[in-house]
Amino acid sequence: MATCTDTEDALAVRRTHVQFDRNLVGLDRIVVRGALLSMVTFGVYRFWYMTELRRFFWSRTLIAGSPAQYTGRGRELFIGFLIATAVFLPIYLAIWIAALSFPEIADFSTLLLVVVLYPLVQYAKYRGRRYRTSRTSWRGIRLSQDGSARVYMSKAVGWTMLSLATFGLAYPFMRASLERYRIDHTLVGTSRMSSAMDGWVLVKPWLIFHLFSITPVIVAAIAFLIATDFTIPRDLFVPDLAGPPGKLTINEDYIETNVVFSAAILLVTVLICLLLAISLGPFYRAKELKAFLNAVRLGECRLESRLKARTIYAAYSWYALAFAGFVGLLLGITSVVRPALTQVGGYTPTQSITLALLVLAYLAGAFLLNLLYVRVIQVRLWRAVAETTAIENGDVLEGITASRHRVAGALDEGLSDAMGVGSALEAGL
Repeated sequence: MATCTDTEDALAVRRTHVQFDRNLVGLDRIVVRGALLSMVTFGVYRFWYMTELRRFFWSRTLIAGSPAQYTGRGRELFIGFLIATAVFLPIYLAIWIAALSFPEIADFSTLLLVVVLYPLVQYAKYRGRRYRTSRTSWRGIRLSQDGSARVYMSKAVGWTMLSLATFGLAYPFMRASLERYRIDHTLVGTSRMSSAMDGWVLVKPWLIFHLFSITPVIVAAIAFLIATDFTIPRDLFVPDLAGPPGKLTINEDYIETNVVFSAAILLVTVLICLLLAISLGPFYRAKELKAFLNAVRLGECRLESRLKARTIYAAYSWYALAFAGFVGLLLGITSVVRPALTQVGGYTPTQSITLALLVLAYLAGAFLLNLLYVRVIQVRLWRAVAETTAIENGDVLEGITASRHRVAGALDEGLSDAMGVGSALEAGL
């Protein structure tokens, strides 16, 4: 008769752990050089910088003892970005010209831009993932992604409309549906992955997030609309005659009315809920990422994640402390040297040197914060996700064979980068 210990030992034999190589030699050089060259080239070098970062993190991720490889090139990203910009620029210009030509739609130009661009953003995100997937390989076996970006875009738009109609309550099911589509169309060689993700798994953490960071805003917004009889007065804000041109102030006729009071309540509620959203964001993200990973299958092989929210909080807390300390130091230095720099009569040689040193201190601080962000947040999050993930029935990986799927073009990633949704690093699949 098999004992519990025998069962656990057998399970341990079949479980393969994902590892992260903690040897970070070379990372500082990549970050400093990438930030410096991106600055002097006005952002052009960032495509090569992203490529180097991906190659570094991919190579430090070990699956069954073998590292992943990233084969993308910076030149591909740059060319793809130029092509995508040529595609999207006419859309921006058309909306801008329409707003100038038809004043009646000028007030709605921002909304029009969101309505037009949001579906394109979802389309670009799927195409961008296709590029990154096709440039990822393991033991010489290349990953790929099929499926339709248009179908993904339609799903995202439909679920977004449903989420808005339900005040965000359908959001977990939207995330689950889109995750299933992405994973179900991902292949490792000739083997197709699948996802058993169920939106109900995310309902509890999302309701906690919703209750503290979204529900109060909805209630305050409804109260504001009731106070204004669902019609916001056009003369609520009037030009400030005592201030500079273009400055607005609240119309005195509304100062002691429920309109201004409810508007003030709404503003305070939004600010408080924004802070709560920032505080609870890592909690929900950890729960979501853990659920996503636990739902991934590759035949008989499945992932098992033990990711904890406190790991994500720890990374962001260390960076927040470093950022606050840096800002405090700069404010202190600025308060000391500012009186000497604002004296009338021009800059003396000493003042000029002081100003130059202050500018250099700001630049050095920006480079340091960028380095800290990569080391403290990105490294810690990547490592946490990797080291808390195991592969059950990992021996199945030995039977995976390579495929001859077409490699995605550079335009795929260029689209996502042109739309501002390209990501150098993102923990998870």
